[in-house]
Amino acid sequence: MLLGAAASLGFAGAIARLHGGGLGTALGVTLAGWLAVSVVMAGGAALLVDQGGAAVDRYGVPNGLSALRAWLCVPLLLDTGWMLPGRLGLILWVAVGGSVGMLDAVDGWWARRFGPVTRLGKAIDPAMDVVYFSVAAIGNVWLGIFTPWLAALVLFRYLAPMLLTPVVFALRRRPELVRTEWGKRNTVLTGVVLTVCMLVDVFDGPVALVNAVVGLPLLVPTMLLHFRSLAVRVAQSPVAP
Repeated sequence: MLLGAAASLGFAGAIARLHGGGLGTALGVTLAGWLAVSVVMAGGAALLVDQGGAAVDRYGVPNGLSALRAWLCVPLLLDTGWMLPGRLGLILWVAVGGSVGMLDAVDGWWARRFGPVTRLGKAIDPAMDVVYFSVAAIGNVWLGIFTPWLAALVLFRYLAPMLLTPVVFALRRRPELVRTEWGKRNTVLTGVVLTVCMLVDVFDGPVALVNAVVGLPLLVPTMLLHFRSLAVRVAQSPVAP
């Protein structure tokens, strides 16, 4: 958590200096975001158990990397929302935002290779996807990388299941809160679309055209199949007494 605080506050401070002001605001909102994510991580300590139900005595690197993605989201929004010299905002977005996005692949690989694989990790990973890709959609619109309709599509894909989760619980259904296979594929393809559209914007290409040609065929079918998998999971889940 201390590493997350240092990284996020340091990045926010650098953005404020490049912007030419707003240091207090940058540090304040970043600290609030850090606290929110930290509370979620602390509240999930009860899920620090392996697949056999045995307690795990540490959060581990994979859960730390998942949290780091969320901790850096507020500074990334500042990077895109505040005016920075030249194309520096875009450069930092591509370099830092792209690197942070790659942590999604690293945390899963680390958990499988070195451990620990925990129920918290399986639950928190898709939750952090919601935070990161929602921020990515908004930031990409501000930078002109995404058209508003593509950003709305990405937001709907990640926010709709999260917003419907309380409804599912109210119906006393208890599905497993982990990624679906189609959800994993959609997340990978969302990263591909983000990367392609970033590169097109860097080289002043036709962003709106590429959004449609690349985004629609890759994201819409996989999103619908992901939603279908979620619906089947809910329908087949046990009912709480």
